[in-house]
Amino acid sequence: MITTLLLAGALAQTGPAPDPGALAAMLAGAWDNAAQIEAEADPARPHLHVRHEMIDADGLDGAALYAELRVGGPEGEVYRQRVYVIGPAPGGADLTMAVYELANPERFARADDAARAAVSADELVRFDPGCDFVWRQSASGWAGEIEDDACVRTSSRSGRDMVIGADFTISAGAFTHSEFGRYADTGESVFGPPDGVANIYDRVNE
Repeated sequence: MITTLLLAGALAQTGPAPDPGALAAMLAGAWDNAAQIEAEADPARPHLHVRHEMIDADGLDGAALYAELRVGGPEGEVYRQRVYVIGPAPGGADLTMAVYELANPERFARADDAARAAVSADELVRFDPGCDFVWRQSASGWAGEIEDDACVRTSSRSGRDMVIGADFTISAGAFTHSEFGRYADTGESVFGPPDGVANIYDRVNE
C-alpha cells in the first residue's frame, strides 16, 4: 500500500509544489481509535486520542501544529506532546515535517488558545533532524514516514541505541500511525503496533 501511495506522490510532483498549510489543515482536529479497539477486541491495543491544532508559532518558518497524544481516550493521561513544523522539501519528497519538543510541556496540556498562540521558538527544543518526516501526496491525502533508518535514539531502559521508524497516512476522515523500534546492533525488535497493524484513528468532535 505504501508503494502505491509513494508512486502516486511521485506523479503528483509534476504539478505545482504542495502547500504546507494544506497538509496541516488536514491533520488538524481530534482523532480517536475507539472504533478499531471495539472491532479488534485486542487488549494489547491501547485506546489512543490524538489532537492536532494549528498554531502561529513566532520564529518558526512553516505551517505549525501542536500535537498531543493521550492514552485512555480524550480525558486520559497525556503521553506525548510535540510541535510539528511543515515546510517544502528538496529532492523526492513533497513536504518535510520537523519535530520539536516543548521546554515546558505541562503548560500546553489542554491549554487555551491564547497560551498555544503564545508559543515561540524559544520555548521549543529541536528534535533530532534524523527523526523528521517526509510527506508525499497520494490520491486521497498524504503518506508520511521517517526515512533511511536515520532516527536513532538511546533506550532509557537498556542504554542501547534503537533505530526508530514511523509511518503515517492521512485522508479527510481517517488517520493511521505505526511506530516501531529495533536495536541498532542486532536488529531485534523492541516495540511496534500489535500484530504489526497500524493504529487507525477516526476524526471525532471534542
